[in-house]
Amino acid sequence: MKLHGQRWLYRVGNAEVCVDNAFSWLGWTQERWVINGEVVRATGGWWVSRRSFEEPWLTPLGDGVLTAELRAKTDYVACRLLLDGVVCEHDALFEASWHGRGGWPDADAWTEVRRFAVFDGLSLGLRRRGQRA
Repeated sequence: MKLHGQRWLYRVGNAEVCVDNAFSWLGWTQERWVINGEVVRATGGWWVSRRSFEEPWLTPLGDGVLTAELRAKTDYVACRLLLDGVVCEHDALFEASWHGRGGWPDADAWTEVRRFAVFDGLSLGLRRRGQRA
């Protein structure tokens, strides 16, 4: 099964935080959260439209919570990373494609992009019909 992966890279303090999402057009989705190169959460399932992960996080003001939220939209996947409820902006976006449900590609297989292209055909089709600006 071919998977299409999306990665959001955040730098939170001195930490590098990656939120990874992968899906197949057949309905399989999988997600993982990688902090400083270590997988701290991973999950997968059929026809999942939203996921949320939480991790305790030490802030300059004391203990906090880092939350990652993924939601499938009509023609894209949205990711939000929040530190104590405040949205963090991503530093980079990456894409990858591979075969094998449950697996993930090596770090060098991810390509940095300005925006995700996997939904481009779908987005263009919707624009042609006037359903989305």
